[in-house]
Amino acid sequence: MTRGAWACLILVVPALSAQEKKSVKTGVYTAAQADRGQTLFRSKCASCHAPNRFTDDLFYSSFAGKPLWEMFDVISDSMPEDNPGSLKKEEYADVIAYLLKLNNFPTGETDLPIDKDALSAILMEKP
Repeated sequence: MTRGAWACLILVVPALSAQEKKSVKTGVYTAAQADRGQTLFRSKCASCHAPNRFTDDLFYSSFAGKPLWEMFDVISDSMPEDNPGSLKKEEYADVIAYLLKLNNFPTGETDLPIDKDALSAILMEKP
């Protein structure tokens, strides 16, 4: 293999690994992020939504097996109901981290990301 071919291979391999699918079961948020999300949920969401609404079969049938981006997209486009899209992207991610905590998914070393590609690589599953 030529030197140029090796260079191309080296550049392609990290790009492929960046697209690897992960599961919410692998620790995709931090405990601190979930705590921030809980505070936001109480102040922005709890007047309309009970936390247990996000641990039932309707919640799972809506998002199980789908990229976490879909949940992020739905929530950030439609919530809070009185001012959709008014939170920062990081705040929507914090709320989703709290929802993952409610469902007993494990924490990890890094905050849940906010960009579409990274969230698209994380699959929502049933606990």
